[in-house]
Amino acid sequence: MRRNSVTKEFTVSATCPECGHRTAAHHTKEAMQEAFGNDATIKILCAHCQASFEQPIGLACAEWDDYCNEIPLPADV
Repeated sequence: MRRNSVTKEFTVSATCPECGHRTAAHHTKEAMQEAFGNDATIKILCAHCQASFEQPIGLACAEWDDYCNEIPLPADV
């Protein structure tokens, strides 16, 4: 759950509430904007058991949550 200041890469991580599988995915700023925008909650599909669940973006990627609060995204304008 860190942001690389050189490439502005964000890590979204979550633990499946059904099977406990932990996943992490790295995204660029542009990919984060396209996938999640400034939504407060994101939907995640577990790669292990295929369960679908929601998680607050502040827990999945606190850096993206902070970034959204600092810089207005197109949906905010």
